[in-house]
Amino acid sequence: MQPSEQQRDTREKRQGEHRQTQQGEQTAWSSQLTALQNAYLEQFEQLAGDPEGRLAAQEYLCASDARYHGEVIGMGFLPKLYDRAALSAFDTLVTRTYAILEKMTERFIEDAEYRALFRFSPLLEKLIALPNKTACTIPICRIDLFLNEDDGSFKFCEFNTDGTSAMNEDAEVANALAVSATLKRFGTHHRLCAQELFDPWVETFLDLYYQSADSVPEPVVAIVDYAKSAVLPEQLEFRRRFERYGINCLVVDVASLEYLPGALYGRDVSEQHPAHNMPLRIDAVYRRAVTSELVQELENTGADVDSLLDPGQRIEICPRGAAALVAGVARGKVCMMGGFQTQVAHSKASFCLLHHPRTLEFLSEDERHFVREHVPFTTWLDESCIDISLVKSEREKWIIKPADGYASKGVQAGKSLSAAAWSALIDEKLEEEYIVQEYVPQFQTLNTLPVPLDDEGTPLFSSVEMAQRSAEYEPDSAYGLRPYNVLTGLFGYGGRFIGVYVRSGPDAIIVGARGGITLASLLVDFEPSAAQTVCPRPLWKDPDVPAFFRQ
Repeated sequence: MQPSEQQRDTREKRQGEHRQTQQGEQTAWSSQLTALQNAYLEQFEQLAGDPEGRLAAQEYLCASDARYHGEVIGMGFLPKLYDRAALSAFDTLVTRTYAILEKMTERFIEDAEYRALFRFSPLLEKLIALPNKTACTIPICRIDLFLNEDDGSFKFCEFNTDGTSAMNEDAEVANALAVSATLKRFGTHHRLCAQELFDPWVETFLDLYYQSADSVPEPVVAIVDYAKSAVLPEQLEFRRRFERYGINCLVVDVASLEYLPGALYGRDVSEQHPAHNMPLRIDAVYRRAVTSELVQELENTGADVDSLLDPGQRIEICPRGAAALVAGVARGKVCMMGGFQTQVAHSKASFCLLHHPRTLEFLSEDERHFVREHVPFTTWLDESCIDISLVKSEREKWIIKPADGYASKGVQAGKSLSAAAWSALIDEKLEEEYIVQEYVPQFQTLNTLPVPLDDEGTPLFSSVEMAQRSAEYEPDSAYGLRPYNVLTGLFGYGGRFIGVYVRSGPDAIIVGARGGITLASLLVDFEPSAAQTVCPRPLWKDPDVPAFFRQ
């Protein structure tokens, strides 16, 4: 269960390259983010709230594929703006976080006593023990944090490895804002561009795949997820991007997977795709299905996991679904990017363990300081770990989360509930696998929806009426501006910082069901350099591009 020499060498090379490119650079927070945001807000107010631009942005979004389970996502009309200093700080943050999470994962694999501290099921431990055929422990990750945009201080919220998503949301909200007069006017003073989050992942995936011992020259790649959980438009866009690189790519529902002697097969979800009716052999898997859902299926179906995991065991009945995926990975017939080892960082248990003495002992002094500064106190919601009466009586100080949850499911903040409701909730969740975490006050900025929508997603009024009627629906200000909490996500591909994803919301839990919105992340006066791994994408095409941007 030791990590391979290739994995260790790749990590050390990556960290060495990062240290070299950062020499002489200012990585402390020197960003002018707040000044940039205020300058953008000034343009918005000079345009009296840009009513025509707001309606055009909403119309673009409604016609786009920026949907989550069929519903048009919410977006903020004011974007997030990032300069070179902010990007440099994010780059350092991602590199340091990756190094710590990789060390934690390696110790989990090597040390049975340490492994037991995570409280994983025997089945999950066996899956994580499967060999990782790639040179990177955590090939893709989104590190969510509560960032104070004034001074750069932050606390971590969670680490998303399994199912890392939202690339499409970021792209479409940026495209929606590009039609607005506010963005174009701001673009006459600054060079603006969006982020490219699709192609860098395809390139990272293929680089890691071709470095693996089992790679083939012309692989069939499958993007694998459960249909009920999949963000299909995004996965279809990734399929298109792989195809641009000359790769045959499928989007596959876990249920359609079959392990036939010597190979894993899958069908594409699109009826028009040649592999919809005729399954194709899969060489490499981009896994979007979260580990917890795969484990749940294996448990519910009563699969003989020990037989699936034993490469020498003859399988009498060809497994399907999650069992087929496990059989293919265990027998080395398919390269799954990251394997199941990514679950170590993905699980909320990682937050419980980061402050643990057994973790601190294998971190450097700088890493221990980093953990103390940025990882909120977290422990199991268990009477043996914390005084439950204090959790109940000091509800505004705490938030609880499922130990193996995702997409904010089951997350509750004490400050959002009455004392009685919070106390009852704590008693209920004591019977489940939950963590309790220090509640981190969130940074707030002003924002507004482009256009308030009715229940069917239709704008409530036209651009002509907007200036007069916006106050009726959003009474906080003449332009509907109100404070929103901000959650900042940093994408890392292959251990390198690639881009930003920002969600915002009026509630303590930032999620769409509670009024959450996506904000476009835009790069200001971006200059490519060896130290920047972010890939810019133009916002405008001639002749619509502002004159300053063309210079």
